[in-house]
Amino acid sequence: MSRNSPAVFFSLWSPVHNNIRYEELLARLSFVVTLRKVSLSRNRIIRAAQYQLWNLLSRRVIYPAAIRYLARKYDLLLTGTPDQISSWPKDGSVIADFDDPDFTAEEVSALNLPQVKAVVVTTEKAKTIFQQLGVASPIHVVPQGVSVEQTDPKKVDAIKQRYRNTGDVIVGYHAPSLTMAADSSNRRRGDQDDLDFLFAVLDDARQMEKRIRLWLIGEPSKALKQYVMRGRNSWVELFGYVPFSEVLNYLRNVDIGVYPRTWDPPPARASIKIAQFMACGIPVVSRNLNESLIVTEARCGIVCNSAKEFSQALVDLAQSPEKRAKLGNTGRAYAQSHLDWSVIVPIYKDILMS
Repeated sequence: MSRNSPAVFFSLWSPVHNNIRYEELLARLSFVVTLRKVSLSRNRIIRAAQYQLWNLLSRRVIYPAAIRYLARKYDLLLTGTPDQISSWPKDGSVIADFDDPDFTAEEVSALNLPQVKAVVVTTEKAKTIFQQLGVASPIHVVPQGVSVEQTDPKKVDAIKQRYRNTGDVIVGYHAPSLTMAADSSNRRRGDQDDLDFLFAVLDDARQMEKRIRLWLIGEPSKALKQYVMRGRNSWVELFGYVPFSEVLNYLRNVDIGVYPRTWDPPPARASIKIAQFMACGIPVVSRNLNESLIVTEARCGIVCNSAKEFSQALVDLAQSPEKRAKLGNTGRAYAQSHLDWSVIVPIYKDILMS
């Protein structure tokens, strides 16, 4: 066994926003996994150039050199990309965690290399798809983790005192970037974070229930800010960027969490947003997407097939504190028993150390 932690995770690391699963997981597995990172600049322009250079050189230059060097110091490699696996020289000592799989032939081939000890995915669906595609390595399902108790009561109350009015029913959503279709080619994540659908259903819902207000956490685009200002939408609160560690303090003041994406990712990804709503005891209203399967499984909200259903669900929950409490409590109980890091970390430790 190495004198260092037995496992290593090697990655590019941003001072602003990283893969939430790895950031949260690695902090809790530091006793068995060492994070070796290449840190990006805090300057946005320099950071963008560094990121492009990394993408250009990582597969052919950086990984072959760095991964082989790290193999001399560590017994195990924990990785989130297939590009690192072939460079690791030891058989049966790679844990491949794919929280965002594309199910490509390249991924399948990498996961069947002799270096792979085990594969970790976040949903049973992902496991099934990889098995159907021919992945023979052992596959474990470890859900997206969330911190059920990670809030600061003083901060929660301060947010409440500053932003909530008596009688408000707060609908909440958060994403790194918040965009509109009018942003067109300026959207760095395409239409993933477009909120046109959300505003349309809220316009309808507010015709029936004027107490509904919208809280948006994330960097708003130019088109979104113009839309809110032009429409004199005083019922919309734009908080801008909030560090991930602080998001739950805001969500504790939300009455209904929404998942209004019109873009549907591949059928095997877990939504950290939905997991956070559940951890905060917030009922969820979602479009019928692959990521919303957990809403049905946990019985913590309403999955909608149309804009009309979405609007009506918001109104129904806004007008029924009892229903909100029932769904929210069910979701929180599910999060405590299935998604909390106190449950996830021991499972992951067993996978690493077995």
